[in-house]
Amino acid sequence: MHQHGEHAIVIGASMGGLTAAAALAGHFARVTVLDRDVLPAQPQQRRGVPQGRHAHGLQPGGLAALDRLLPGLIDALRAGGAPTGDAAADIGWYLGGGWLARTSADAVGVGLTRPFLEHAVRARVVALPGVTILDGSEVDRLTATADRSRVTGIRLTSGAELPAELVVDASGRNSALPGWLGELGYSAPEEERVHCKMAYLTRRWLLRDGALDGDLLTIIAPAVHPQFGVMIRQEDGSHIVTLGGLLNSAPARTDAAYLEFARNLPDPRIADALVGAQPIGDLQPAHFPYSVRRRYDRLRRFPAGLLATGDAIASFNPMYGQGMTVAALEAEALREQLAAGPLRANRFFRTAHRIEDVAWKISASGDLRFPSVQGRRTPDMNVMNRYFDRVLLAARTDPEVARRFLRVSAFVEPPQTLFAPSVLRRVLRRGRRGSAVELVVAQAPVRAGLRTRS
Repeated sequence: MHQHGEHAIVIGASMGGLTAAAALAGHFARVTVLDRDVLPAQPQQRRGVPQGRHAHGLQPGGLAALDRLLPGLIDALRAGGAPTGDAAADIGWYLGGGWLARTSADAVGVGLTRPFLEHAVRARVVALPGVTILDGSEVDRLTATADRSRVTGIRLTSGAELPAELVVDASGRNSALPGWLGELGYSAPEEERVHCKMAYLTRRWLLRDGALDGDLLTIIAPAVHPQFGVMIRQEDGSHIVTLGGLLNSAPARTDAAYLEFARNLPDPRIADALVGAQPIGDLQPAHFPYSVRRRYDRLRRFPAGLLATGDAIASFNPMYGQGMTVAALEAEALREQLAAGPLRANRFFRTAHRIEDVAWKISASGDLRFPSVQGRRTPDMNVMNRYFDRVLLAARTDPEVARRFLRVSAFVEPPQTLFAPSVLRRVLRRGRRGSAVELVVAQAPVRAGLRTRS
C-alpha cells in the first residue's frame, strides 16, 4: 500500500468525513477526524446534522460503496434491525405522474434513520488502525508554509495547532474553505446555486398491520405540482414520513394540515397508510433554501496538502437522496487515487466533479422544471427533461425500462445506460410523445451533457 505521510486530518465527522477517513486509513500512519459537536455514544440526533430528524435516502450505489470502504457494514446494519430490499421490487416509485413497473433492480436498498447509520459507520471507522476522532474541536483556520504553497495542518479555536501532510475539508455545505483559501492568497471556487426553497414536515409513525404491503419505501415525487411525500420503514419498526415541496410549499405545522397534505398528493398511497397509524413524537419542520456546488475542479491554483469532499463540494436538494451516496463514491475515488501513487488535488477534484455532476444534473433539472425556481438553466436541460419524461412514461409498463432507470438513479449504472439502443427502442415504442426522429435527435445532447464536464 502506498504511504503518503505520517498524519492526515479530516474536518467533520459526518458521513462525508467518516468515509474520507475510511479512504485515508492505511495510507497515513494516523488519521484524525475533528468535529465541533460532542458526539453521542449512542445513535442520537445531534446539532451538526440538522437534517437528521428527517427521511434519509441512501442510494444502493452509495450503500455498496460504504460496504466496500467498510466491509461487513451491510451485515451490521441488518443485524441492528435495518430492513433491506430490492430497489425496484420493494420500493414504490411514483415518478412523472405514474407508478413505475415493479421489477428487480438487483440493487440493495435500505431503510434506516440517519443517527443509526452514522453511528454504525463511525464505530467501524474508529476501529480502523490509526484513526482517531476528536469531538468538541472546532477548526479556526489552516496553517501553511511561508510561501503558502502547501497546507501544513490546522489551528483550532482553542489555539492548539495540529500538523498534517494532508487536510481534507468534509465540514459540509457551510464549509469555511473558500474563505480560508482567500486568506492564503488563492481564489475561491465559482459557486452555482439552484434556489429550490424546499420546506417540509416529518413525523415517525407506527403503521397498522399490512399497511403498504411491506414495502421498504414509498416515494411520490413532484410532477405537475411541486409537492412530494416519502415514507421509509426503519430499523426500529417505525416508518418515517416526510411531506413537503419546492418553493416553500410544505403543510402548516398542524396534524390536520399534515394529513390533508398527504391526502392531496397525486396518489393516496401514503395517506391511506397513515389511516389508523400511531404518531411518534412531534412534527419536525425543516427548510433547505438552495442547492449549491463549488467548482474546485476549475481552479488553476490550489495549495498542496489540501482537499475538499462531500457537501463541502456539492450539497443537493435532499428530496433526491443523493448526498451520502456522492460522498461515499468520492471517498472510493480518493482511496483509488491514494493507492495509485502521489495525490494530486486537481485530479481528485476532476473525478469528484464527474461524480457529483450526475447528481447535480438530475436534481437541478428536476427543480428547474418549475419556472419560479431560480437557477441557471442550461440549453440541454429542457431536452433532458423531455427525454426522461418519455423514459418514465415507458417505465410505467415496461419493467426493463424501469429497471434500467432505477439502476441509473441508484448510482449503480452510469447514465449512458439509458441511451443504449435496446433501451432507446423500448422508450420509442412505449413512451409515445413525439416522433421517433425527434427523440433520436434529442437524446444525443442529453447523453453528451451527462457524460462531459459542464
